[in-house]
Amino acid sequence: MHIARTALPALLLCAFASPAQADVLLATRQTVVEPGLPLTLTVISTAGETLPDELPARVVVGARAVPLSLKARADGKDGRREYAATFPPELEGTGRLELTQQTSSVLLVQLLPGARAGASVDNLARIRGEEETTGVVNLGKRAPSLSEHEPMYFVAGSRGPTTARFQLSFKYRIFDPDGWVSDLPVGQALTGLYLGYTQTSIWDWSGDSKPFRDTTYKPSFFYQLGPYRRIGSRHTLSAQAGYEHQSNGRAGIESRSIDTLFLKPTWRWDIDGDTHFSAAVKLFGYLEKESTNRDIADYRGYALLNMRYGNDDGWLIQAEGYPGDKGSLQLDLSYRLKRVLLSDAGGFLHFQYFNGYGESMLDYNRGGPAQFRVGFSIVR
Repeated sequence: MHIARTALPALLLCAFASPAQADVLLATRQTVVEPGLPLTLTVISTAGETLPDELPARVVVGARAVPLSLKARADGKDGRREYAATFPPELEGTGRLELTQQTSSVLLVQLLPGARAGASVDNLARIRGEEETTGVVNLGKRAPSLSEHEPMYFVAGSRGPTTARFQLSFKYRIFDPDGWVSDLPVGQALTGLYLGYTQTSIWDWSGDSKPFRDTTYKPSFFYQLGPYRRIGSRHTLSAQAGYEHQSNGRAGIESRSIDTLFLKPTWRWDIDGDTHFSAAVKLFGYLEKESTNRDIADYRGYALLNMRYGNDDGWLIQAEGYPGDKGSLQLDLSYRLKRVLLSDAGGFLHFQYFNGYGESMLDYNRGGPAQFRVGFSIVR
């Protein structure tokens, strides 16, 4: 989300939601706070008193109140003094800043999303002379409980029979970082537990009754680390590890299913403010295989590779596949449509190419003509 950076008058910010008899006024012209970088502000004592080197404060974002300190940047004069406050980089949205040991006005600031934390080393250069921040940020800490997991799309095309392919996917964080579990000795560690679900269907539009060729159901239970990024860095690291079941829900000779344990590390590099590259490898081992697909490892192997390159607001290309002579390759090219067609509703024009074995679980050991489809995606 792009936020206007036009500075508001300091007195207007002070007046918003200010107590009628505030002992201290807070003022700033910096209305937008970059993740992990300081906010500079002026603190004014209405009684003209000398202000200390440090003032205890808090920022309230939604239902969450986070303590922090205002640290003096220069000597005070006539009851006025310049301070800097550093906010936890995982916070985002509209925050209310106020002192905790004195009656003060309330300062409203807009905290940019954590995904931009450390997006460019230049951010630190722009604030040269001010308090710089260091450390590693968990960008996933403030992610919503229900979020996207794998791409979600609907594409259709004809290479042989006319077929459509669509995929739905989400993940759910079991324990809320701000809930009761966070008070337990290992509560913060438990907040990395997720349930995931992905469903992929092949729909045969050439058949007499337009039947579904096959559907793969993929529930999972896993632990997620990160994504982690050092403030000022362009690199992000994350990992998932857990259990996954895949089956097509059929019986008899058309039944297919596997149970696996997997580890999936991911690396992302923000090349500049607009372009990024990421790579992931999903390593897995088989716990159980259906008797009708005992040889599935000969086709899928033990790894799934994924690479992405592009712009989150423009074109993005993704390559994913099982390496090997009997593997597969899927290419997805997409372009954000909201600028030209759908306003801020989101969505992407989506092109998909698939070649190799096992486009569905039913056909894990069958290859066919390369498929090219066009459609729409809401998560890529």
